[in-house]
Amino acid sequence: MKIIKYKTILLILISTFAYSQKNEKKMNKNVPNSVEIVDNHLDQFFNENADIKVFDEIESEIIHRDIYFIKATEDRPYHILLSCGMSALPMKVPEDIESSEFAEVMILLPKEWSLEYESFSDERNYWPIRIMKELMMLPHPNKTWLGFGHTLGHEDDEELADGIGFNSVMLAHSMELPDEFTQIESENNKSIDIYTIIPLYKEELEFKKKNSAIDLLQRFDKFGIEEIVKVGRKNVCE
Repeated sequence: MKIIKYKTILLILISTFAYSQKNEKKMNKNVPNSVEIVDNHLDQFFNENADIKVFDEIESEIIHRDIYFIKATEDRPYHILLSCGMSALPMKVPEDIESSEFAEVMILLPKEWSLEYESFSDERNYWPIRIMKELMMLPHPNKTWLGFGHTLGHEDDEELADGIGFNSVMLAHSMELPDEFTQIESENNKSIDIYTIIPLYKEELEFKKKNSAIDLLQRFDKFGIEEIVKVGRKNVCE
């Protein structure tokens, strides 16, 4: 699987986003977006009482990028961050690869994770959103694609945020949420795959590169590593 690297110039300033309620988003409708499709999909799983907010992109170019913040509940003790916009345009998937040309990404965070706007000045809170925005901007301008097993990491092995240990992320199929949630079938026969983001330590990334994403996930299973992000979790390749 391909490894995509990025530089600090890809950092997205917090000031380019607004914090809004679901269905109160403002955007340039001339820019391709996936808002209606994702809204309709979420309506199948969450009622009007669900606490869902949106990190809404103020200025959009190739696609309009939002991130839905689905707050944790007693029955679901983790937050869901779900991208919305990457699937607005098809990706350039090689003909010999069986993978949908439409995709979104998500990350599951523990309920204690601070996702209030004022907390984003601390990179230890903000890095999941930054990574999601960077993943969303990669396929279309670079005429490439994202799928199972793809990784994103710093060129110099720098941590994603100081003190968290992780230096990269990998895309995988969700182990926590059902296929009904992670696969969207729209009315126009558009099939969208939602991949979960798994943060990796340097040694885990190296293991995946030498072996495979499946081999690494088998190690996660062996050591009981959950999909929900846990800073300080065991490094399965030490």
